[in-house]
Amino acid sequence: MVRLLLNDYDWAEVERTKRFITGLCAGPAPDRPAAIVHAKPLEGQPEPPPAGLSQYEQQAWREAASLASRPLGRDDFVPTLGTSLSTCALATAFGAEEAERNGVRWVKPCIGGGQEVDRLRRPRVTDGRLGEVLERTRACVRVTDERLPIRVMDFQSPFTTVEQLVGCDRFFLMPYEEPGRLKGAMDLVTDFCIEFFRAQMAEGGERCCPGIWPPIWFPRCAGIQMSDDHLANVSPSVYEEFVVPFNSRISEAFGGLFLHSCTIPESHLRVVSKIRGLTGVNCDISTSVSVGRLLEEFGDDIIVAPHAYINTGTNFAGYADFMRAVLGPWRPGKRLFIYPCTVMYLPKQAREIQFDEAAVRGALDAIPTWRRDRG
Repeated sequence: MVRLLLNDYDWAEVERTKRFITGLCAGPAPDRPAAIVHAKPLEGQPEPPPAGLSQYEQQAWREAASLASRPLGRDDFVPTLGTSLSTCALATAFGAEEAERNGVRWVKPCIGGGQEVDRLRRPRVTDGRLGEVLERTRACVRVTDERLPIRVMDFQSPFTTVEQLVGCDRFFLMPYEEPGRLKGAMDLVTDFCIEFFRAQMAEGGERCCPGIWPPIWFPRCAGIQMSDDHLANVSPSVYEEFVVPFNSRISEAFGGLFLHSCTIPESHLRVVSKIRGLTGVNCDISTSVSVGRLLEEFGDDIIVAPHAYINTGTNFAGYADFMRAVLGPWRPGKRLFIYPCTVMYLPKQAREIQFDEAAVRGALDAIPTWRRDRG
């Protein structure tokens, strides 16, 4: 099998960055924040895939070839390959049908009355679209440089997956009207999530990276990254009873949990901290508590990784404002990983601001320890 080798890539720099991120996860807190900056690509055309490759091999080849144009050394970027197909893949394994609307994939609920929940059974790891995910993982292994990490697919939490299966109208009543049934479904889906991601990580082998979004490279000591976007849609007491125990089981299965939720409100900080083995949190700070509050609550022990997109509660005028808000409360000893999104929405003007690399780098370069390592 032909393989795309990135022999001109600065792999020594990649290893240096991986050591830094590993220390950020598991060692003494470093004396600078981490950040990924959307660097302008180098000139040149990516190498096209050769003839005879499968669909997923061609995708893996193109993604790997595009990474060769990404500059290294001026931020904490580590090249990785993605394997996600959609945010609904886990639900499709249980029989849910995907639908596309305005270029976005959604899933149609597939479970009606209570007895249908009771009849829910654990699928095979190849059911629904998951077989495609595993094949995409194998394609990355076959045709790309063995030094390139491979990220797991988008991991929507068991809580989100059950909502996708039963539909939101019924789902948010289940903690009050069908608590035992909801816990039974959560139990089944949690076990299946653990089984599937173990299977995918086995396919990826040593190259498999447990991160999803933001596209940060994570070492295995970070556990696994998971999205739990219904966190803010239920009360803290519901989250503590119906989510925390199951998220903790996932954390125990993978040696830690890096939690993404678009919104983490003040009211939920106490229950989020009850998830055993938490290694990091990522959220949109425009709809969540401030970075200062997150660093106060978590930053001594786990990574705080803020971004901003919706911008409703902050209305940053641009990336300079965003960087001031994120870096202002940071101090050496706090674990901060900044991931500015490529666009930021301005709700008052109903438009988006394109990413401003100069503004982001200017804010980072004001930190002496950043300049020492990445300036």
